[in-house]
Formats: sequence, structure tokens, C-alpha cells
Amino acid sequence: MHYHPASLTWALIELSKNIGVQQRLREELAQIPDRDPTWDELTNSLPYLDAVVCETLRLHPPGSETVRQAEVDDIVPLSKPMKDADGQLIDSIFIASGTNIRIPTASINRSEALWGQDAKVFVPDRWLDGSVSQQLASEIQGHRHILTFADGPRTCLGKSFALAEFKAVLSVLIRNFSFELPDGTHAGFEIHRAILDRPKVVGRDDDKIPLLVRRVS
Repeated sequence: MHYHPASLTWALIELSKNIGVQQRLREELAQIPDRDPTWDELTNSLPYLDAVVCETLRLHPPGSETVRQAEVDDIVPLSKPMKDADGQLIDSIFIASGTNIRIPTASINRSEALWGQDAKVFVPDRWLDGSVSQQLASEIQGHRHILTFADGPRTCLGKSFALAEFKAVLSVLIRNFSFELPDGTHAGFEIHRAILDRPKVVGRDDDKIPLLVRRVS
């Protein structure tokens, strides 16, 4: 699996809105002079790049949901009791064989109950300051506690390559170019729904994203 181009677009949007984050990332990448990062450096030696990529994939997963089908009857325990349609308090849900189950990846990734009050805000530092381990999100089984790559036997087999590819492309762009929003930092963006979600400017019919790009001297 390759990373989805929409993920790179979202990363550039967030970095254009957060110039301080963009500059900090550029400074980290400058620690590797005159060459592109190696595989080991991309995967192990650039913590802020990793944080920016993880936060992008958390906040803007390419797929807003994942669908799975139950192969056998099962009873799924709930993390806390809830009321059913009849108002009865239940602590588990029966799932019959053949039932399609929709997993709301984007909603889980942005849940304030799981990630805290800043769940819908782009904060790469959450991956560096230990705050993730203090949130309920730390109980999520998945790559870095997000469900962007799904989890379990059907997790994305190519996620390691996809992450390295994402980091490689982003690192080349940020080392050589600066990115800004042409209409200031308050331009609104929304999701263009498709097989894989893409960003679009609020009020526009197409999904083109205008950015001011300048070569870094």
C-alpha cells in the first residue's frame, strides 16, 4: 500500500496553518545535511517528523470508516454500560454472524472522550510529551493508538512502507519549500466525500487546494 495523496495534502494544509510547526519540522530535517534521510532515519531518528505524520493520520484518515463482517455469532462487551432502544441498561452487544459492522475511524480518532479536549486540533506535540499515554486513547489497539490502518489480522500489511514513503515525500518538500495559505491562516476546509476522503476549500465545487509555495533559501 502507498500512502494516499490526500494525507500529504492534509499535512501541507496543517503545516500552512501552523507556520511554527512547519519551521520546527524544517529545523529537525536540517540536522541531516546535504542528503535525503535513510530508511532508519525516517523510521527511528526524526521524532518531530513522526509526530507530524501521526497527527495528520489521526486527524485526517483517508477513510472515514472501516467495514467488517462478523464470521460467527459473538457477544462484544462494552467499556461502560449504555441504554438500548428500549431504555434497558446493557453491558454487552450480541452480533450475529453475517452482520456488517461499521467502525467510525475518523470519529474515534477525533473523540474528545479518548483524546482530550484538543482532540480536533492539530497538535503534533501530543506524540512527544507523553499526553497520549494519559488518555483513554492509549487503550486503542492499532498503530500508535489510531485506527487509520485498522488493526488485527486485517490490518494494513503495507503500513510500515506507507509511513516511510509519506515521511520521505514530506521531508523533501519541507526541506526545500515553504508553504502558506494564500488567504491567510483562517481559510476553511472540509471533507470531499469519495471512496477515500479528500480535503476541499469550503464553498468551492472542486477539491483543488491553493497553496503559496516558495523555495527555501
